[in-house]
Amino acid sequence: MIRDLTKSMLSFSWAMSLFGVAQLTNTLIPQRPSQPNHRVTTAFDAVTHAAEEQLSGALKGAFKAGDQLQRGTVDLLFGFLSLEASNPSQIMRVTSDMIRQTVGAFGQGFQKSTSGSQPPPSASGPQL
Repeated sequence: MIRDLTKSMLSFSWAMSLFGVAQLTNTLIPQRPSQPNHRVTTAFDAVTHAAEEQLSGALKGAFKAGDQLQRGTVDLLFGFLSLEASNPSQIMRVTSDMIRQTVGAFGQGFQKSTSGSQPPPSASGPQL
C-alpha cells in the first residue's frame, strides 16, 4: 500500500510539472477564431474539474466558495482596469454577485457536511 501510494504521489507530481510546461508552451500558440476558449483555459478547466470531482462534503463546499470568491475577485479587478470602473452600478453588481455566490457555496457545503449523507463514490476514484 505505501509503495503504491508513493508511486502515485510521484507520478502526480511529475504529471503536474509536465502539465505546467505544456501550458506555458500553449500560451504562445494563438487562439483560433473558431475556439470559444484558448487551449490553456480549456486544459486548466479540465484539470480543475477532475480535481473537484475527488472532493465531497465540506471540502467540495469550501472549494466552490473559494473558487467563486477568486473568480469574482478577478472579475472585479479586471472591471477596474476596464471602462467598467467608471460605472458604480456595475461595480456594485459584480461585488454583490461575488458575495452572494460565495455565501451560497459555503452554505451548500455546510448543509452537505452536517446532513450525514454522503454521495455514492464515483468510479473515478476515492473521495476525499
